[in-house]
Amino acid sequence: MDLPLQQTDVMLAESEPPKILPRILKRFDLVTIYFAIIFGSYGAAQMTSHGWAGIPMLLLATITFLIPCMLGAFELGTLFPSEGGIYVWTHKTFGAIHGFIAGWLSWVPIFLLVPLDASVIIAHLQYALGQEWSLFAQVAAQIVFVWVLFGVCTLRLRISLTVVNIMFFVAMGTAVTALIAGLMHVGGAATPITSDIYSFDLSKHGALFSAAVLWLLGAEVPFNMGAEFSEHKKTARTMFLWGTATLLVGYIIGIIGILLTTDASAVDATTGLARAVTTLSPIAGTIVSIGICFAVFAQATSTMNAYSRLLFIGGIEKRAPSVMGTVSEKNKSPWPALLVQAAVATMVILVFATQTTSAVTFNLYLAGLVAVWCASLFYIYLGLLRARKSLQSLYAERAATVWKIPGGRVGLWLTCAVGVVFNALAIYYVFAKPWVDGISVDGWRAWLGVTSCLIILIGVVVFYVSRKK
Repeated sequence: MDLPLQQTDVMLAESEPPKILPRILKRFDLVTIYFAIIFGSYGAAQMTSHGWAGIPMLLLATITFLIPCMLGAFELGTLFPSEGGIYVWTHKTFGAIHGFIAGWLSWVPIFLLVPLDASVIIAHLQYALGQEWSLFAQVAAQIVFVWVLFGVCTLRLRISLTVVNIMFFVAMGTAVTALIAGLMHVGGAATPITSDIYSFDLSKHGALFSAAVLWLLGAEVPFNMGAEFSEHKKTARTMFLWGTATLLVGYIIGIIGILLTTDASAVDATTGLARAVTTLSPIAGTIVSIGICFAVFAQATSTMNAYSRLLFIGGIEKRAPSVMGTVSEKNKSPWPALLVQAAVATMVILVFATQTTSAVTFNLYLAGLVAVWCASLFYIYLGLLRARKSLQSLYAERAATVWKIPGGRVGLWLTCAVGVVFNALAIYYVFAKPWVDGISVDGWRAWLGVTSCLIILIGVVVFYVSRKK
């Protein structure tokens, strides 16, 4: 049996990164990274597919999914303040095998996130230019985006952070502009307000709940860069408080702006926000579309950097080729890990390009993200319970720096129970039915099932090869 580490044992993932990576992530940096990883103003368009039900489903997902995940990540991230996030947390509480599974399931979404960001940028670029490119041109442009992103991420982290910090205001600006367009819309709300605005009926809006979960995923991801935090407890508290507040405000005003200007049945799930602003002014719509392109690029920069740290730790821990555990001498960036992510993202773009429409491809990216990513999050709740039971002396030793979920055992179990149940529901509703027209239920489930099984199979092979070596 693969037993968890004793609390006195030190992983290479805990001891080596602080010697290599500078502690430069301060409070505002982490707020913008958290915001950029989770928030996509264009995501507000997808949450309008059921009209005004998008708002209560977003709030329900926040209470039952985001907050439990956030609380769990906050406690484990301060208990184990090291590079690697969920990989280290699970390794320390359940052992190497489970640590690898959690890290693997948490890392592989990058191969869907980067292609998703690429497809969003190209869709908005076409809209801004008033053109519709051929499939070949779209795929080629997406691949170019991936490699430009790789180039930016290999620069010093401070340079990447400057881009992310600036784009924080641009992303919020696109949502605010949509709200202004909605308030100035002539003739009343294009989507009349109905009783759905206070409906929390999952049997009716289950798919919308899963979509809301998608746009709230990522609370634990900044801890992948844990060794680069300046002060874990203070910076994480600021990150969660202000990051969550701003992303909720951004989504809600984006949803309102879209529904006031556009009938829900006519909303484009990708470019809906920019189209909403176009009803006020075509020039403003073009500007917002370009703004979204820049904001999504910043989002991709944050995710690419954060996820590369998991592969970087894999190299240090010998779960991946040792070259992955190296950084460039000049910029201190884990360029081999970034290179692998860019290469595999390119292959994923080519595979998913076989779909008949970009809308189907886009939604398969989204659904696949929810299914795989949520599977890794079960380890946060199980790890919390295990840590509280087995590592009490470690809690006592680090009492000054560890943040604990309020409410004692009741607060702990309530957080974990709600997190596990609604995390499972999010996965269930992903497979229940397609999120978009143009693909059958069987086809939808087949694509998601094959994708999930392939990810698991590759993970098993990688683990046993690394263990053998």
